[in-house]
Amino acid sequence: MEDFRPRSLADIIGQPEVIGRLQRLAKGVLNGSIVPPTLLMHGPPGIGKTTAVRAFAREVLGDEFENSFSELKAFDDRSPHQLAEIIMNSRLAPKRNAPFRIVFFDEIETLTPPAQNALRPAVEGDGGTSLYILACNDLSDVSKPLQSRCTILEFRPVSPEDMRKILQRAVGLTPFTLGPSAIESIVERAHGIPREAIKLLVEEGGAS
Repeated sequence: MEDFRPRSLADIIGQPEVIGRLQRLAKGVLNGSIVPPTLLMHGPPGIGKTTAVRAFAREVLGDEFENSFSELKAFDDRSPHQLAEIIMNSRLAPKRNAPFRIVFFDEIETLTPPAQNALRPAVEGDGGTSLYILACNDLSDVSKPLQSRCTILEFRPVSPEDMRKILQRAVGLTPFTLGPSAIESIVERAHGIPREAIKLLVEEGGAS
């Protein structure tokens, strides 16, 4: 699946409003004029939140962005005690002349209420040198106090037209040959979710 993940914001298809805002934020960082606020991205699983975060990180931190980029998934230890350690580490200086560190929390809604509360000083920038980016599938499961401290970006299901573009580009990265009817079938079954479309593409292509 990583082979199909766009590497730059400009390569991401289907989220024009969100990507436009991220591009403006990245430009401001590179111009030295802004430090972005904490970002909270929400949308269904597989919609492209992690792809957008990693593309944004690559643009503002450079090709070696992973030296100053931390990603915490739902299965990582994210207890209040561990969060306190993460927050302390976020106050360390970024590496390789990066403007700041990026700490990415995926599926933030799986954090307990005490753990979400523990994040509040960090997302307010209390003594830190890190930009926090949060992502969730269901915004209603994120506490209102935490939401109020973030700039919220909504990822929506991709239109059929944009999904066709995603699939056409993805087919070009494979040895598969799929006709228009197969592409249309994938578009219909993916329900606007790019990750589902790519999974179906691999399944269809492998069986052809």
